[in-house]
Amino acid sequence: MSGVLICHDAPYFKCVSYDFRQSPERWPMLFLRLDQALELEAAAAALKERLVIRYMLWNGLSSMEVAAARIEHLDPVECTLFLPRRHWKRNQVCAIDPETVRLQAIYAGSRKKGPLVRSRLGGHYRPQSLFYLVRRIARRTTIPENELIGPRVLKRTFAREWLLASKNVGSLQKQLGHKYLSSTAHYLRFVLDDVRRNHLRLMRRVKHGQERERARLVS
Repeated sequence: MSGVLICHDAPYFKCVSYDFRQSPERWPMLFLRLDQALELEAAAAALKERLVIRYMLWNGLSSMEVAAARIEHLDPVECTLFLPRRHWKRNQVCAIDPETVRLQAIYAGSRKKGPLVRSRLGGHYRPQSLFYLVRRIARRTTIPENELIGPRVLKRTFAREWLLASKNVGSLQKQLGHKYLSSTAHYLRFVLDDVRRNHLRLMRRVKHGQERERARLVS
């Protein structure tokens, strides 16, 4: 299980070699551990920065989705965000965690329309500008190789934590807005450490069952 990963967390495409047979600690910067993710959010100084990190890290939105999202499409009661159809994706409704909804209400104030997160000029951010914003926040952390952290790393971290918590690929597919399940199954490769633990747990049960069966036959 080795190959080349096309890394989109750069203004240009970058190829990174990886080998998923290795320990996760030896993989390139594909995702953050939970403690590193919490450190990254804590490094966001302004409320706007924290919102950008939370939308990507805890809700799985891409930089393009955060840049295009609007306040009128956020339902604070149901905690959902409507993302209109774009040329490569259909209409999507994704869940937003209540803490992010609460922070968004504080940030937006009396605004009822407009972008979720405003640029310095008051309009929508460009996706590339959000990429550099995430990079600036990441540089404040003590995470190794923090210069490689970008929106795609945050999305992979979200998908990995979702799968570790729920084991439900179908619900993750709906959250990320993927048309095909094969697109979502890509993220299963990032939970191999959990797969190994479950496999060892299974083999211990099998061994215990074999010992009980031998004991029954002897008696």
